Amino acid sequence: MYRGMSLAALAAMSLALAGCGSQPRAADAPRCPQVVNYSDAQLTAIQASINKLPKNDALRGAMSDYEQLRDDARYCANLEKEQQHKSLF
Repeated sequence: MYRGMSLAALAAMSLALAGCGSQPRAADAPRCPQVVNYSDAQLTAIQASINKLPKNDALRGAMSDYEQLRDDARYCANLEKEQQHKSLF
């Protein structure tokens, strides 16, 4: 089914789609996607895998986009926390 697609590309797609759940949310549930926390060992392994890619590999750009999405999700979650904190007072 995924003939010609590298294992790294499949892994990147899996990571990108990991935050897309199909479960319904409660009205008061957070609207920001949850960011998976990776261990230092996992981050080191991910970086080592990326470093093995050719400099012009499309997966490098995709992983950079994924990193930006993770940063955006963390920023969104921090804003939600601030809003929740303000609503308590």
